[in-house]
Amino acid sequence: MTRPRPLAPPVAMLATLALSACQTISGSGVTRGPDAPLIPTITAAAPPAGNSDACWGQVVGPSTTELVQQTVIVQEAVFDEDGTELSPAIYRNVTAPRTVSTGEGSWFERVCDAALTPAFVMSLQRALTARAYYGGPANGVLDAPTHDSLRLFQQDRGLDSDVLSLASAQQLGLVAIDLPPTEDEALGAAIDLEVEAVLQDGPETGG
Repeated sequence: MTRPRPLAPPVAMLATLALSACQTISGSGVTRGPDAPLIPTITAAAPPAGNSDACWGQVVGPSTTELVQQTVIVQEAVFDEDGTELSPAIYRNVTAPRTVSTGEGSWFERVCDAALTPAFVMSLQRALTARAYYGGPANGVLDAPTHDSLRLFQQDRGLDSDVLSLASAQQLGLVAIDLPPTEDEALGAAIDLEVEAVLQDGPETGG
């Protein structure tokens, strides 16, 4: 009985390099897939208006921390029954850190909370597992490991958030994508409108 010959070292090395070129390793040891389309975001001070059914998530904009001096009251003033001040208030100047925004954040359309049922979350976990982002159980619980895996998935697509965006749900096959109508569908819709207009006008009558 002949044994299969082992892979030659140069060929084995090439195969390893080819595999590593297609995958990267996350901090948790889970393999991640190649780059994908970026998740669209809108830079603005407030979420876009006009679609009342949409839910929005926010990525906080850049900020800086500075030290500011402020006066705080240490002890309240004391008054007697007729309003005479018995002892004045005591104040003190203190220095405290304050975070100041240096730019607007960005907004992205997200999956609304009402849709995040246990069954939906279970499908999300399975979809992340199939793409090697999640290694936990499909228990339908939006727990910390699921949030961490979702953040990794979205970071690879340009969105640093663990809130499920609508674009991610579409890429994971959890939400249907609204495709633009084909030429035939657009032509059929135009003909339907013309026919409806003719029916509303009624038949022409002779004079």
